[in-house]
Amino acid sequence: MDEPIAAPSAGDPPSIAAAAKPKPPPGSLFRKDVNATVEEGLGYFLQRVSVDPEIVGGKFQGFRIVELRPADYWQGVDLKPGDVVTKVNGQSIERDIDAYQAFQGLLAAPSLRVSFVRGGSPRELVFAILDEKNDGTKKPASPKAAPPAPGAPAPAAKPSTAG
Repeated sequence: MDEPIAAPSAGDPPSIAAAAKPKPPPGSLFRKDVNATVEEGLGYFLQRVSVDPEIVGGKFQGFRIVELRPADYWQGVDLKPGDVVTKVNGQSIERDIDAYQAFQGLLAAPSLRVSFVRGGSPRELVFAILDEKNDGTKKPASPKAAPPAPGAPAPAAKPSTAG
């Protein structure tokens, strides 16, 4: 008879692979991870988020987030169900081609900016996109996309000044 295998306990050491994979500083993403996501395709990315078009007075406002999955993929990202995403890196995402172009544009973008509305207030998430050197240190992808100071908190969505 097969014996059940015990799940690892919280006290077990993390795997070598998990410990060896560096994480980007708070408020940033690694270029290689962004590129890998874009190369998987917009359709694959959209499997991680359920959205519905938000139409007010017959006019498209953005995409209302219904669900984000899996939860660990979205850890540290201040988006939640009910938020209405209106733009990505300043580009409209109303039409399929607009969303596709915004998504593909991340391959060269120095940062990821997600404009959205929460509770009627415009907000924006901003993540610097960083290159990772082979020796494990990080450098900004562009001088305009400098990472936050060490120990700085993860970026929280802030009210947008753009209208």
